[in-house]
Amino acid sequence: GSIRHDLHTHTTYSDGGHGVALQILLARSFQLEAIAITDHLTPGSKLCEEETFQAYCAEIEQLRAGLDDLMVLKGAEAVALDTAGSISLGEDEARHLEWILCDLGQASEGTLRNTPQSKQRYMDNVISTYMGLCDVPYLNGIAHPFNTGNTVPHILPEEYPEWALRELAHKMAERGIVFDVMNLQAFWFQRCGISPDELTRQYAALVRVFAKAGVTFQVSSDDHRCGIGHTLWSQRVLALAGLPAQQILDPKTIPLKQG
Repeated sequence: GSIRHDLHTHTTYSDGGHGVALQILLARSFQLEAIAITDHLTPGSKLCEEETFQAYCAEIEQLRAGLDDLMVLKGAEAVALDTAGSISLGEDEARHLEWILCDLGQASEGTLRNTPQSKQRYMDNVISTYMGLCDVPYLNGIAHPFNTGNTVPHILPEEYPEWALRELAHKMAERGIVFDVMNLQAFWFQRCGISPDELTRQYAALVRVFAKAGVTFQVSSDDHRCGIGHTLWSQRVLALAGLPAQQILDPKTIPLKQG
């Protein structure tokens, strides 16, 4: 409970259950220091409509104005579109945002979409996608990395070759791409039979590889329904990984934008 930020949350602008105002109210009541509103900007989503995107940014700016007890970041969660690291959020939207995440999702060709039946090719595609994301100049972080437990075949954290993880980790550190340790990672491994304790152990070992390379980390709830600020599992993983405090992101270093 010592980390008091939550930099991956959703509202009714995408698939969340609360409006922006209630998210901010809950975050303040839980005495968080910083949150990011990161609604989905993916093909066909509400935020792809220019008028809705403008309203989204304006509402966040209006509701955070004058707050002295909570930092609220305008953000979005994009999706990787292919194994080269193309994403669903462009430079025009990025100019208005402060915290941009990207995940593997149902639109991610070659990983969670049209998943290869060869595990080796699947792993290669995941690493290739993330390597490509590191080249997106306006991307801040990778959302819930290695969420590959619900596919057929599935890939567990310990199955990724360490040399490939090290290569990716060094590029993430070099490009300043943040690793999102998301509290609901078990959601992405519910179909493969791994126990919660074993997933925690394996994920902490994976995080340790990235920590050794100097990657910066954030924690998040990926809140959709009443979970904002709930990051107990995330913090447990970071503790098991032995993460130095200086590698945990300080949201106060992120500049806010108007308009």
